Amino acid sequence: MKPVMIFDFDGTIVASKLLAIRLFNELSAKHGGRKIDDDQDIARLSDLSIPDRLKALRVPLYKLPGLVMEGKREYHKAAAALQAAEGMREALARLKENGYTMGILSSNTKENIHGFLELNGLDVFDAVHSASNMFGKDKAIRGMAREMGIGLDRIVYVGDELRDVQACKKIGVTVIAVSWGYDSAKLLAEAEPDYLCHTAAELLDIVRRRL
Repeated sequence: MKPVMIFDFDGTIVASKLLAIRLFNELSAKHGGRKIDDDQDIARLSDLSIPDRLKALRVPLYKLPGLVMEGKREYHKAAAALQAAEGMREALARLKENGYTMGILSSNTKENIHGFLELNGLDVFDAVHSASNMFGKDKAIRGMAREMGIGLDRIVYVGDELRDVQACKKIGVTVIAVSWGYDSAKLLAEAEPDYLCHTAAELLDIVRRRL
């Protein structure tokens, strides 16, 4: 029986990292933080967990929900210009053609997710679930499994952040970490995902040959 593929959205399916950085820089002054300066700064921050990243950017953790809420509203305005991560359109199409059930689990809004999917011709998903708590993804995965009527042992989760790997390991879900999103390959590798891949073609190969 084929596994059910659940994908993170931002950073994994959609190349939204630069938009997230731009939105953060636009909003950071309102929340007392500093701006992300350059490519070296981006690389350094990608090696850090979200709490450590916020500390480096001088944004208290308690201000994160407000920052995220504002960011989602601004994200919607800019979403039309976003593109799928390199190779993901083709990889998702191949998985659909091969009969995989696929879903999206994200802290982004359903409105933003569906808007992107429609604009980019990526109507290949059987379920889209929005989870507002950034650090409760393990509970969100359990909830999505119940909604879809599947056991956790059938799920393979694909995500680009440390918190994705940690959530999956907490509940025993197979996790593939991808290095083209928000968190660095180094940070992801330290969390010991089941698989770590660097291209969409490699992701497709892992799913079709090893799972």
